[in-house]
Amino acid sequence: MQGVGVLIGLAVRRSRWFWVAWLAVLAAVVPLTATAYETIIPDPAAASRTIESLSDNPTMRAIFGPPTSLVGAGGFTVWRVGTFAATVAGVMAVLGIVRTTRADEESGRTELVRSAVVGRHAPLTASLVVCLGACLVLGTLVAAGMTVVRTGLLGSLVFGAGTALTAAVFVGVGAVTAQLTSSARAARGAALATLVTAYLIRAVADGAPEGSALRPLAWASPVEWMALSRPYAGERPLVLLLPLALTLLLTGLAVTLEARRDHGSGLWAERRGAATAAPWLAGPLGLAWRLQRGSIAGWCVGLLVFGALMGSVATGFEEMLADTPQLAEALRRMGQDADVLTDAFFVAMLGLLVIMAAAMALQVLGRLHHEEESGHVDAVLATAVPRTRFAASHLALALGVPTLLFPLVGALLGTALALTSGGWGPVVAAGQGAAALLPGVWLVVGLGALVHGTLPGLSPLPWAVVAWSLLVGLLGEVIGLPGWLTGLTPFAQLAAVPVEPFAWTPVAVTTALALLLVAGGLLGYSRRDILTR
Repeated sequence: MQGVGVLIGLAVRRSRWFWVAWLAVLAAVVPLTATAYETIIPDPAAASRTIESLSDNPTMRAIFGPPTSLVGAGGFTVWRVGTFAATVAGVMAVLGIVRTTRADEESGRTELVRSAVVGRHAPLTASLVVCLGACLVLGTLVAAGMTVVRTGLLGSLVFGAGTALTAAVFVGVGAVTAQLTSSARAARGAALATLVTAYLIRAVADGAPEGSALRPLAWASPVEWMALSRPYAGERPLVLLLPLALTLLLTGLAVTLEARRDHGSGLWAERRGAATAAPWLAGPLGLAWRLQRGSIAGWCVGLLVFGALMGSVATGFEEMLADTPQLAEALRRMGQDADVLTDAFFVAMLGLLVIMAAAMALQVLGRLHHEEESGHVDAVLATAVPRTRFAASHLALALGVPTLLFPLVGALLGTALALTSGGWGPVVAAGQGAAALLPGVWLVVGLGALVHGTLPGLSPLPWAVVAWSLLVGLLGEVIGLPGWLTGLTPFAQLAAVPVEPFAWTPVAVTTALALLLVAGGLLGYSRRDILTR
């Protein structure tokens, strides 16, 4: 293990802003939700009615989990954002461990490090120490934040420990997939697929009716173990031995697997390609599609399924919140103060789904940066393909896929209500609402194109805009952020259809700005130096 200390310092130095950004957002969301409790449920007597109504609704249980306790700010926070925060912490853990293991190996940094006097497992050990340390910091910040807002010490400690250990499990998952696969992209994909599977298992188990054989499946999902430890609701800290044991098992397995593979390769053999290329691969657009079709398909399926699932909640929303006017009022605020609760629900859900669509578009566009940084773009530009055409191929996918997909997601959001009401009005209204928000996605893509074309070192900036939009969408109206602050998102100036009438002026202005940003990005990309490894 010689050199581990130096490598830990190097990993912290190289990834410090990555960890600071993730930890700051996650540590802020949790206590901010707790501070909104008295606004949403000022009457403790209303909490019991809320618990009963939410516990009887399978879709709400599938989304947030079972509301074990809403009689205090702590239990409400665990139900409202606890599972979400634990899942996002898992994403942070996967990206962090793959970034400092397989990605460094793929770029040649690990080979350079191993040319010095370091132990065989020193790079992996240093990465595990840094990533697990970040999980510990996250748990400490969550526990401290919840204690500061006076939710109870024991519940806060269990909540923080559960969040940290959930993230730690996926540090182990990412470390294992980094040994099995031969590329950082495949390692991230396999680890995130495991996380999504765990979340779906939790959703199926929590959404199953009382007494169903599916309910015990909740114990098979690492994402659920934090909630099963019941912070603020009769704590069961021994449950957290499950993620602790699994983390130790996975990290030990990762170290064992690393000793059995060659540097630069994975234990899973790569599949052979076709002997000849298809005709549509002759151009850069076909190549871009071939490189990204798997991830695009995953995003499309996920958004369509999520839209249909969210739409099923709308059928009984008025009745479900009839006894909880505080929650209904919070939903109305999220839905631009709509008079009709279902309209507010559509606006709120579209506001969150469009952020997911923007994240998909940025990931598609981000492949352009990856191809350049890895050196693959040199082989393409060595032919007669101009830089702008190569960049435009990825931009076409980043702009075109959300444009085709998101109105379909909106239509699915209104389908369940249309089937129960006997008319297609909800489908049309939700589809129009989705289409009205598309210029915001184009603006995010334009910002990404401008950053990549002129200042590629600032590539996290568009993601920061998406993260801010998500934070505003989830908590902005609930915690009462000022209007000028909530208006600082790419979607804020667009009409919230069906609550507001469609307006062409903000659509035209946002679209024009997006086009200018795209043009600036293409111009900058045609003139700047190509990134090198």
